[in-house]
Amino acid sequence: MVNKKFSYFVCSALAIGLLSGCGSSANVDKQGSSGSSSKTETPAKNEVAAKFQAKVEIKEENDDVAVLYKVKNLSGAAKKLSFSSGLEADFILYDHNGHILKRYSEEILSTQALKEVMLENNQEIDRVFKIPGLVNGSYKIEVFLLAKEEQAKAVTEFQVRNSIYKQGNGQLVGLMDPHTIEVNMDGEAIAFQLSDQAREEITSFNDGDPVSFIYIENDKGQKVIEWFNKNN
Repeated sequence: MVNKKFSYFVCSALAIGLLSGCGSSANVDKQGSSGSSSKTETPAKNEVAAKFQAKVEIKEENDDVAVLYKVKNLSGAAKKLSFSSGLEADFILYDHNGHILKRYSEEILSTQALKEVMLENNQEIDRVFKIPGLVNGSYKIEVFLLAKEEQAKAVTEFQVRNSIYKQGNGQLVGLMDPHTIEVNMDGEAIAFQLSDQAREEITSFNDGDPVSFIYIENDKGQKVIEWFNKNN
């Protein structure tokens, strides 16, 4: 009887041991699997760390909007930046509806000479852009490098609150004299002086054409068109 009980006890112990062994093996497999999964994710997160830090600051000054763009090398080593022209950075300006108002590279002439810049670790470069003629309102700007190796894009939204510029829209009535035009705005004929730039641009319009323009009011109370908006 004792032998039977002893045999039963041994068999039970062996069965429990095998089951617990299987369970621990399964747990090890699960832990090993989850462990290897977390290990593969960690390097991926480290790999997406930015090698360059890009920032943009906006200031209203002297009736213009100043855009300060900074790029810092955080890679831990010196980095070469190659440019295909003298223009090293560009920007795209959007209005509050997401429409493109200005692309800097389309409005400036630059040399075609190849240029290389070596940016040491923790070294920073900066560029300043001046944007005239922005009326009060909301805008978004994207600033980025034109280097072959790195774009380092920075995007920010900003408000213009103290602009001297105003948006004008109407129908051209005609020239009053070589430097003055008349524009029908909401049924009222209004005289506008023309800047040197606007005087050249008015030659592409005919009487009765719709016109869109940026203007200011000078100290004499005269309304002066600075330039006509394109694609209007």
